[in-house]
Amino acid sequence: MSTAEIALLLENTILSPDGNVRLQSETQLKTLSNENFLQYAGLLSQVLVDETCKVEARILAALSLKNELIAKDSVRSKQFAQRWIMQIDDNSKQVIKSNALQALVCSEDRVANAAAQLIAAIADIELPVGKWPQLMKLMVDNTHQSQPENVKRASLLALGYICESADPQSNALISESNNILIAIVQGAQPVETSKSVRLAALNALADSLIFIKNNMEREGERNYLMQVVCEATQANDTEIQAAAFGCLCRIMSLYYSFMKPYMEQALYALTIATMESPDDKVASMTVEFWSTICEEEIDIAYELSQFPGSPLQSFNFALASLKDVVPTLLKLLTRQNEDFEDDDWNVSMSAGVCLQLFAQNCGDAILEPVLQFVEQNITDTNWRKREAAVMAFGSIMEGPNKDQKTYYVHQALPAILNLMNDESLQVKETAAWCIGRIADIVVDAIDVQEHLPGVINACVTGLADHPKIATNCSWTIINLVEQLAEQTPSPIYNYYPVLVDALIAGANKNDNEFNARASAFSALTTIVECSNNEVAETSASISSFVMDKLGQTMTVDESQLTLEALQSLQELQSNILTVLAAVIRKSPNSVETVSDMLMELFMKLLDKKDSAFIEDDVFYAVSSLSFSLGQKFEKYLEAFSPYLVKALDQVDSTVAITAVGFVADIANSLGEDFKKYSNVFMSVLGQMISNSNAKKELKPAVLSVFGDIASNIGPDFIPYLGDVMNLCVAAQNTKPENGSLDAMDYYVKVLESVLDAYVGIVGGLHANPQPIYEYVGTIFQFIALVAEEPQLCSDDSTARSAVGMIGDIATMYPDGSIKQFYAQDTITDFIKRTRSNPTFSQSTKDTARWAREQQKHQLSL
Repeated sequence: MSTAEIALLLENTILSPDGNVRLQSETQLKTLSNENFLQYAGLLSQVLVDETCKVEARILAALSLKNELIAKDSVRSKQFAQRWIMQIDDNSKQVIKSNALQALVCSEDRVANAAAQLIAAIADIELPVGKWPQLMKLMVDNTHQSQPENVKRASLLALGYICESADPQSNALISESNNILIAIVQGAQPVETSKSVRLAALNALADSLIFIKNNMEREGERNYLMQVVCEATQANDTEIQAAAFGCLCRIMSLYYSFMKPYMEQALYALTIATMESPDDKVASMTVEFWSTICEEEIDIAYELSQFPGSPLQSFNFALASLKDVVPTLLKLLTRQNEDFEDDDWNVSMSAGVCLQLFAQNCGDAILEPVLQFVEQNITDTNWRKREAAVMAFGSIMEGPNKDQKTYYVHQALPAILNLMNDESLQVKETAAWCIGRIADIVVDAIDVQEHLPGVINACVTGLADHPKIATNCSWTIINLVEQLAEQTPSPIYNYYPVLVDALIAGANKNDNEFNARASAFSALTTIVECSNNEVAETSASISSFVMDKLGQTMTVDESQLTLEALQSLQELQSNILTVLAAVIRKSPNSVETVSDMLMELFMKLLDKKDSAFIEDDVFYAVSSLSFSLGQKFEKYLEAFSPYLVKALDQVDSTVAITAVGFVADIANSLGEDFKKYSNVFMSVLGQMISNSNAKKELKPAVLSVFGDIASNIGPDFIPYLGDVMNLCVAAQNTKPENGSLDAMDYYVKVLESVLDAYVGIVGGLHANPQPIYEYVGTIFQFIALVAEEPQLCSDDSTARSAVGMIGDIATMYPDGSIKQFYAQDTITDFIKRTRSNPTFSQSTKDTARWAREQQKHQLSL
């Protein structure tokens, strides 16, 4: 294939008015990529620099190649990186990189922008392995004052993309921090006359800040950088101002500990003065700066509460500034969008979020200025002031003392309920949101006799109002039901019939505008989950409704639907199945008589041509059925197994994760009888976890299900013990793949799944301790890991499982053969911390006390 031929395919893919031509062109490009990636990559890079090709084709060439080098899914990204490294020879790589750099400095900005993304994708693969060492120097040289404007702008854009996609702990970029900073500061200074260059520099700075920690630790360099950013906040151009305040937000987030002198000397006055900027974007970014301060101080307060010896220090910037910042935030709340259905982010929304964070951070200190504002404005003739007053009141529900909040809610609630009949839709929507906040956070403030009837009436009325108001009312009902159903006797059950009727009417809507229909179904799900025998008749009416509704959707001829109508139908079926699953789990005794019909219905749904959208929901419903039927579900396994195998085979899809969870449900339903199927399922699960194409989320799901299987089949798990323990040991010894929050969250999830596996294995083999004996040391190494990982040891259920396992293992070996593991300081300290943690449940504390008794017994042997 020639450059001209591939350029034509690219043009047709994006420009052809004929959908069939576009599809054929996309297919041909994909085929070439799969069959000869070297040729494909080379041709795309040639199109990128060929000025005879259309601009759209050149842009698509760069973006298409970029998308073949990086992916959101880390597993696919690794595969792409391997392909680039292994299938592209060094000479071809050099040509592609040279073409990308050539396109970066071309005069057509859109092509240069696409080339910047491609360069960042290649850098993401090559820099971590020591390749392309000259790239960063070239980027720096390209940003020199003497370079043309387009070269500086595009190179700064590329620098930003490189930093944005890189591992925060990348040594390649950390070692280049001086050069990166030089390049960016050159472009960000006031002497740079080009707006586009300054903007690109400031955006690149925001992305690079995480890599310049060494520079920020040096006072002279830090002072200079802060000076450059602060000067940019005073630029005449509002886009440059907003970008500069964006940098300040990022600096405060990453380097809070250095910010005290800058707050005192410049930032405090600077931000207060700019918060009321007439430009919404500038004002929003300034408000965001104070939101960032609050988030940092909330995090520091939490860390200090969990780890009193932590070196972290809070400067209480928010509390000290409250008298100046909060009145300004309250004023900004009145800058709402004129159009009720306009959901574009604005400064009023930013102010609302910031006020909530101030309340969480400053507690009771927020009450006086906010309540004064509410009192002055809640009955004002201007709808903006009424809406702002209700927004302000709802924003302070979390943070201040509960008794204080309860007192003020008692006073304000009648007025807020009255606003549910306001002539302004904006006011009604915010009133519904505010009532939902009260129900969620301070439900005790809603007096059962005095207030609850009015709250229910407001919700029922609101469900028939504008879809945005209806959505908030559904959320309020969810909060009310969840909170009040816990009380004995519960006052909410008296209102079930009227709530269910109103929600069914909402769920019967023909569309899902502003998510109103889906929200009604969510509220019905909560009502079912929180129901008891007292409201069995009402729950039965929900069951009848969803069964009838699902039956109606099954009769629709999907071949006659437009794509939009088909998506709406599938979304509706998904909502229905969620409620149905809740009904099945809540009513196990009444399910058996209709289980055949339900299974037939579920399999019909999976047989549909376009079932991918609802597959997860169908599996969740079948899982609920297996939970309710227990061992009686076994009769469906043979007929359902083809669907299950198909789902388990889709290792690159989320449905495989759902299917793995279903395997756990089957194991728990069948109990010991699952051993008849364990060989097949253990084999499939083992293949899944070792499949290189599997989604990374599959790994923790499979590890967890091993624990479920072990706990149910007991000694019959012994043949699999060695292989499973090897997988668990490998998992517990892995480290986060990079320093990002996503990588850390995934790492914690993997460790939680290892804990699930170990707890299940120990429980299942409790009466057969010998096979586990050789792994006790490994398990205790893992417990030490849990004890030292803040996200794990501070989680109630995780800590309970871990200390419970310490006690369980002790009872398995009463001969003193493992007492050395109980003498470790880490174990003693972990049990002590769990037992004394004031945020943990009594059940967890009791488990820790029992574990301590077992530890003492072991040490006495």
